[in-house]
Amino acid sequence: MSDPVILLFGSFELHSETGELRHHGDLVKLPPQPFKVLEVLARRGGQIVTRAEIRGQIWCGDTFVDFEQGLNFCIRQIREALGDTADAPQFIETLPRRGYRFLMPVSASVAGQPRRLMRLIVLPFRMLRPDPDTEFLAFSLPDALTACLSGLGKLVVRSTMAGARFGADADPKTVAAEADVDVIVTGTVLRAGDEVRVTTQLADASAGTLLASHTAQTSLGNLFRMQDELSERIVASLALPLTAGEQHALRRDVPANAMAYEFYLRGNQLSYDSKQWSIARDLYLRSVEEDPAYAPAWARLGRIHHVMSKYLPAGTSDGLEKAEAALRRALELNPDLALAHKLLAQLDADQGRARDAMTRLIERGHAPDPELLVGLVSACRYCGLLDASVAAHKRAIELDPRIKTSVPHTWFLQADHVRLAAVKVEEFPYIVPLALAELRRGEESLPTLRELEQKTKTRLRDFIVAARALLDNNLAESIAAVNRIIASDFTDPEGLFYLSRHLAHLNETRPALDLFQRVVKGGYFCFPAMAADPWLDSLRNEPAFTRILHQAETQHRDAVAAFKQLGGERILGVAVQ
Repeated sequence: MSDPVILLFGSFELHSETGELRHHGDLVKLPPQPFKVLEVLARRGGQIVTRAEIRGQIWCGDTFVDFEQGLNFCIRQIREALGDTADAPQFIETLPRRGYRFLMPVSASVAGQPRRLMRLIVLPFRMLRPDPDTEFLAFSLPDALTACLSGLGKLVVRSTMAGARFGADADPKTVAAEADVDVIVTGTVLRAGDEVRVTTQLADASAGTLLASHTAQTSLGNLFRMQDELSERIVASLALPLTAGEQHALRRDVPANAMAYEFYLRGNQLSYDSKQWSIARDLYLRSVEEDPAYAPAWARLGRIHHVMSKYLPAGTSDGLEKAEAALRRALELNPDLALAHKLLAQLDADQGRARDAMTRLIERGHAPDPELLVGLVSACRYCGLLDASVAAHKRAIELDPRIKTSVPHTWFLQADHVRLAAVKVEEFPYIVPLALAELRRGEESLPTLRELEQKTKTRLRDFIVAARALLDNNLAESIAAVNRIIASDFTDPEGLFYLSRHLAHLNETRPALDLFQRVVKGGYFCFPAMAADPWLDSLRNEPAFTRILHQAETQHRDAVAAFKQLGGERILGVAVQ
């Protein structure tokens, strides 16, 4: 019990070495004996601690002390210090004739070392009764809660898709182990006439014990009030210390009417399925028509325009313009909307503004948001800061071990073929086969590539064909697939860089050089990879290539300087050259 450890629960800190209890950093008065009792309970968080165990650890040898009266008095003092009550406990639960249980999630931090943030996941809600009119709430309400809570500095919230992978009836122990979380939020939805009742439960992930249960009921025409109430109760139950800005942010984005919010929720439900993107886009459009001042709907509309333009064959540059306009409108309405900042950074990178994207994300790098770091993985790579890109990936998975980043592209550009070869071909069906080929294992990927080629309907299909045909030594077919992509309105500069090196490798010198110039002019300047890539060797005797490479180097050096000036080395814990 004398280890210099700080026990963290909610906004409280229990300093075992000094015997201090602090709240928001301020000292809370608590005598030594109640402090010892609190420490015993907190160290056994989620477990039942019997009165006999407490007596044995704290009152041992005190045969002349009225233990029962003394312990009861200690528990009252602890509850008073924590602002807890016996009737509706948030911290200490009394179990008659058995003992006590500490309810809050507890994490430990050695004094002087960084402290682990509380980690939470919201699972899809369960419909208690089938109802086509409200079934969208089972996914979209947890999604809205996730987005609302993810902006809080003391909380790391797993993504909506991470929660969706487990489902509404997932085993808590499985969720705790695989998602690496402290708190699991589950819920049920029941409609009765024009009313909807949602009950949420917060459970300690490690112990599986119930921390709190909340029920909110409202009319179908007032769903936002339910989200607002549930998010505030979750925050209160976790006793999270919020800044004034965070308290304001929780209440900031309020839709003007019920229809705007319902369209928004229904759009969210469909936005993760590429087959439903056009319907989701139309729902977001209806949301902003109903309420032109609702920033989250503008942000989600921007994302849909972006992904449709980038990945669907029918996508157009007009879609990218609409995406940018929607995202900038979201930030005009709410300059602190983290979702909009992340989405605009992704668009900036694809539009040749990688340095702007990097700057935007580093400036917000103090937030414990793994998705911000996902954006930095790409933005740093586009600027040629490959070590920083890998560092951003490592920090992202420290916060969320199951989050997906684009770091395989970074490994590809670092020529780390061994590491990339361990990635599934299905996940990166152009670069993984090429990495396997560098290891003389290219034939391993051919069955998967042929299968993907048959079922893929997006722009990615021609990348798959280009790789498969190259491995089949059908060079004309490979070049034709590359040329189809170039002739389309595909604008992602990293993808175009891959195609320029592909053509150079096949001795298509003039087309490769023209495309390489387009890549650098378009804002992609991963100079370290460009300078070392053997697939570009056929271009190195061309004066135009030397000139373009120098332009890439200049932009890369400027990005390195900006990264250092913004404190990127400190934020990511990496030195860049």
